[in-house]
Amino acid sequence: MIHIHPFPARMAPEIALKGLEGLPKDYVVLDPMSGSGMVLGTAAKVGLQAIGYDLDPLACLISRVNGRSVAAKKAENALKDLLSLARELDSEKATLGWIDNDPATKKFIDFWFGNKQQKQLRALSYFLVERPFIKNSVVLDVLKVAVSRLIVTKEPKASFARDTAHSRPHRTITENNFDVFEALPNSLRHVISALRPDQIKQNVKSFRGDARRMGRISDHSVDCIITSPPYLNAIDYMRGHKLSLVWLGHDVGSLRNIRSRAVGAELVLDSEHDQEFSKFLARLHDDIDDKKKRILKRYYVDLCDLTKDAFRVLKTDRDATYVMGNSNVKGREIRNSDLLILAAEKAGFVVSDIKTREIPENRRYMPMKGSNQTALSNRMKQEYVIRFHKPAA
Repeated sequence: MIHIHPFPARMAPEIALKGLEGLPKDYVVLDPMSGSGMVLGTAAKVGLQAIGYDLDPLACLISRVNGRSVAAKKAENALKDLLSLARELDSEKATLGWIDNDPATKKFIDFWFGNKQQKQLRALSYFLVERPFIKNSVVLDVLKVAVSRLIVTKEPKASFARDTAHSRPHRTITENNFDVFEALPNSLRHVISALRPDQIKQNVKSFRGDARRMGRISDHSVDCIITSPPYLNAIDYMRGHKLSLVWLGHDVGSLRNIRSRAVGAELVLDSEHDQEFSKFLARLHDDIDDKKKRILKRYYVDLCDLTKDAFRVLKTDRDATYVMGNSNVKGREIRNSDLLILAAEKAGFVVSDIKTREIPENRRYMPMKGSNQTALSNRMKQEYVIRFHKPAA
């Protein structure tokens, strides 16, 4: 299966499909941490209403495109117009305020991008973000994804970075002849081919927001939840995505702020969850130091907030399926699945089914050799598919 955009550790399509099979056509499906949009894209193709949430702006864009129908010919013609405008534009006159007025963002771009690629990306960004050249937001989003997938890559293309697709970028070259304009048509064709827009029966909604506080979703309004929360100590998505997002209207300061709000990133001191968290710690060896305890605790509190809001929006007598892998923190296995179950039961859910599955090597999307591949792959060998039920009061 090909995907519209590189994305590390995406949900397996068979899990998404199995969770949606047989659901009534009037069901509303929610993925509160939509990531690459696997759930949204699958729901769109089976004709279900679907809603996605994600804090990461690039994940939100990808998942939105993954579940929206677009006319391929219209997108191709729009790209021709975009490239014509971009080639004629003097890049020095293409003012991009979030870059030009922010020294930190300018420094970041100078480090990761060559002069040729900067000029081309500035022109594209000007017509896609600063002054959109068309009003069709669906086509604009598709073109943004086509540009982004030339930046978020395994090997250097539009940037100096290798391993950006695995969210562990490191600069391996200092000169770059890559032509973004020349590569864009093929990139768009890949997006359209992977999207298969002719198979989309129902367009999805995707919001940028926090799964711990889904204010846009009313109480008891969702029929099914399928999602995969971030694993403790797993992948820092923003590290790689930042290279693309600086060309999509975001300065590095705002992205740093988003990253600080991610699950497991907020400092948690004393809380209402102390008692059950202490019981969880008691099942571990005594040599868990204070720093690890703090990391674990704030991750657990986030899981409590995630499942509490999921319980709020889910209708009674409905199911929520979570895909969760365990982690390895300095040689110690941490059972994220146990923490998730503890949090979900506290929210009011009842465990109705637990299955385990080995993560296929070709889906782990590990870093290239020489970039800490062994350490990361050791964290993500197996995952749990846990189905929770919201019982009647």
